[in-house]
Amino acid sequence: MNRNRLTHPGSLIIAAIAIVAACSSSPGVPAADGPTLVTPLTPALPAVMALPVTISLSAVSSRLDLAFPLSDSLDRARCSALGGAVCHQYVYRRDPFQLAMTSDRLSLVAPLSYRGRVALPVMGGLASCGYAPERMRRAELRFATSLYWRSDWRLGTRGTVLGAELSDRCDVTLLNFDVTPLMRRIADAQLLDMRRELDSIIPALVDLRPAADSLWRLLQRPMALDSAGSLWLALEPDAVGLAPATGIGGTIRTAVVLTAHPRVLLGDRPQPTTRPLPSLTVAPHSSGLRVPVDVVLPFDDLGQRATELLAVENAGKDIRVREVHVRGVADTLLVRVELEGRVDGTLNLAGRMRYDPADRALRLDDLRYTVESTHLMTRLRVRLGAPLVRRAIDRATSHGRLGVGAQLDTARLQLNAQLNRQLAPGVSVGGGISGVRVTGLHVTPNAFVVRVELVGSAQLFVQ
Repeated sequence: MNRNRLTHPGSLIIAAIAIVAACSSSPGVPAADGPTLVTPLTPALPAVMALPVTISLSAVSSRLDLAFPLSDSLDRARCSALGGAVCHQYVYRRDPFQLAMTSDRLSLVAPLSYRGRVALPVMGGLASCGYAPERMRRAELRFATSLYWRSDWRLGTRGTVLGAELSDRCDVTLLNFDVTPLMRRIADAQLLDMRRELDSIIPALVDLRPAADSLWRLLQRPMALDSAGSLWLALEPDAVGLAPATGIGGTIRTAVVLTAHPRVLLGDRPQPTTRPLPSLTVAPHSSGLRVPVDVVLPFDDLGQRATELLAVENAGKDIRVREVHVRGVADTLLVRVELEGRVDGTLNLAGRMRYDPADRALRLDDLRYTVESTHLMTRLRVRLGAPLVRRAIDRATSHGRLGVGAQLDTARLQLNAQLNRQLAPGVSVGGGISGVRVTGLHVTPNAFVVRVELVGSAQLFVQ
């Protein structure tokens, strides 16, 4: 693993050593192996990634049109099966279905015109209504149901209400006999067929499980934040749900909502988790992507990396770094640098850690240092050896700053790549991270923590 990148955390420690060359001795620097005083670090809020989904009702209309054509005629056998022994013929013509969503309620109205013939067993012959020169009679079939997400990630229906309204009576031409109740039974039978058809169509309308499963597996994979493969973003999703199905007009709206606890990790690529998609939960309606990330900089790792960098840079020179120790006190970085060779002693450095938003970098302010040595000439040798240290540090660092902006940009690019792709046949995701900001610096007993938040938006597209 390449540890010689200009922007990794050890660079800031080495930069602090370089600044010593320009500083005068200042007493009172705490030792870097003393107790660590922590700054409060509240538990990070989980990342919430809500991906809206819009589903058109046009697919429902198309399927219903196949099952219930714009016009049809029931022959004597089918008419008798629906309306009774006297039913001889039933003919209807309908207008296009009127489908609409109001909150979670799906309503359907089918305006139609009808006419019919009935047999009169006692008197013989046929009687009719709605045939020329009469106009066809008017009726409306109404259907309403509430939509919800079933455990199989498909839509289900409940609270269904059916109704057939015959605006015009069906008085047959012979003896003005009212057969409206018979026509109503036929309309009711049509409604029951329509309900069975919708109960089949709606669950098949959309299956969001493949999309959710693809997202779930995708977010479990660590993402590299540098070309050296030493800095990784692990999103670690822990729950996924669907917002209630609601809508207005001709669309159903929901959202796939994932929660995660992201971390940025130093070192080799972490092993990806392989947890299966959890059981579906109902998630509150929300929008946008909000991904808080804790960048954890362990003290031991910072010291080790700084030691390795300085050992490489000073190889063959007469001032060598034996070991670097790091700890924190509140917002202050404390470093103990053990030197040998031309300078045999210890440098204790202290500086206030801060984030510079203009430069998008971590910096050390108010740097102080003291020198400890068994040799009387150490202080003079530090000054004489400072140019050698400075040249080595300048080659290994970006002049005393840790440019976290590049890593944050990489994190944004990685997430953007994952948020613009096909997830499953007919399902794709599109969106991106629009903003990245550092929200705070904290000290734990073992590490510095840089708290970062990424914000953006994305959407699922279902065909």
